[in-house]
Amino acid sequence: MQLEPGLRSVVERFIAGAAQPALLDPGEEPLPLVGQNWDISEWNGRLVLQAWDTNRNLVRRIVSVKEQRRDRISLVTERFPKTQGEMQIADLAAAGGVELRRKSTRVAFRDRFRLMLAREFPDWRTEDVSSDANLEQSLSPSYVRAYLRRRSGTSSVGAAVIAAPPDAFDCSAVVPFGLIWLDYLRRREKGMSVNRLLLYVPIHQERATAFRAALIDPAALMCQLYIYDKRDDAGAIDLADAGNIESTLPPCRRPVQPNLESGDISGLPGNVDSVDQSDGSVSLRIHGLEFGRSAGGSLLCGIGKKRPCSVATLSKMASEVGRLRHNAAEDHQHPLYAQSPEGWLESQVRANPRIIDPSLRPAPIYGQVPIFSGPERGVIDLLGIDDTGRLVVIEIKTTADLQLPFQALDYWLRVRKHLAAGDFERLGYFPGITIRRDSPRILLVAPSLEFHSTTETIIGALMPQIDFTRVGLGAGWRSELRVMFRLKGAERP
Repeated sequence: MQLEPGLRSVVERFIAGAAQPALLDPGEEPLPLVGQNWDISEWNGRLVLQAWDTNRNLVRRIVSVKEQRRDRISLVTERFPKTQGEMQIADLAAAGGVELRRKSTRVAFRDRFRLMLAREFPDWRTEDVSSDANLEQSLSPSYVRAYLRRRSGTSSVGAAVIAAPPDAFDCSAVVPFGLIWLDYLRRREKGMSVNRLLLYVPIHQERATAFRAALIDPAALMCQLYIYDKRDDAGAIDLADAGNIESTLPPCRRPVQPNLESGDISGLPGNVDSVDQSDGSVSLRIHGLEFGRSAGGSLLCGIGKKRPCSVATLSKMASEVGRLRHNAAEDHQHPLYAQSPEGWLESQVRANPRIIDPSLRPAPIYGQVPIFSGPERGVIDLLGIDDTGRLVVIEIKTTADLQLPFQALDYWLRVRKHLAAGDFERLGYFPGITIRRDSPRILLVAPSLEFHSTTETIIGALMPQIDFTRVGLGAGWRSELRVMFRLKGAERP
């Protein structure tokens, strides 16, 4: 058996030229080819690549090159005589390397998860283990899902299972995606009782998931949260043991006017909104886009990064932003028009809160308090109060997002915590208003065509005591707020 001419030099040349070469073998985590942890040799007419780390030792016989690109090389391998497979060597530092690493890791975790379920549920049949995307059913490739089934007397029962891989960006998203997967299985398996949802997340990543899962209505389904470790040992946890939710409520301070050296900002163009912030600063905005701030007696200006400025500079910037950011602007692609659509809608809600909900007090309306850390959410959190003294969480979104209900609940949980502790009164919020101790209401505000198709499914699985209202707006919301529908809970239009 003869070695394919030039095969060894092709492989060695690619590895030498890659910044972060790694072996990607189906069902295995990426194995870096660095330092002295790999070797290439010839044996019995085959090119043999061996790679190892502290946990693994992989040996593969390479038959030929199937495809070569700048960021990876696909190789035909021989696992057994006359049985061929395929593997890749990729440069994880290349443009497509991150996605290759993620995909390879997902596939490896999928296979591990299948074995984990077989070990944990030996009496159940494991089916549909997958991390493939299904856009029609809103099933994400970021999480591994499975279906468990078994006979129970004369009938069969099933369970929806979903897991966050170790490198998941947001483990708590298994809750909404799990509810969607459960709903899909219930519709598909019409003769089956599918009333269990099993959630798996890596150890030490369970708190946010537990807070969300605890809000699921036990009368609608049985939800159980599991954690797993590096050895794939799993165990159930009690949702009540998640601890206290992390949140900070800073004191509400009165704004400080700029000093005389900075000048008077009352002469800014009339389309500038001055929005008081809880830290005592004043945000200067045009249709929700902040271009300046009055803070500590000084003026700052800039889109994004701020720098000290004069009133003249601030006024000039306001004129430029206002010229390009208005509802009749011709260039909708200009960054000053297209930036922060949620901020634009927020400015409309602040100016017309009673259009959104006739019981909302026009003021005060606070933005982004309480504060909590985490990834950028792409949603605007507002906190208002109605005429009866009940707090109202207002979530604003301009594009469809299936996580919107749980994004609102993440904020609602923190508001509820500070409400129960009496923090709002103690720290100066809603002065002169008696705040009721009832759990806050939630308003989800979005263009009517931008509520995700799964919204009703998700809300319908939550505890009925959580007071949701969806407010759908007309398409011309930038110029005028028109309410197309108000729906309570899981009601459908």
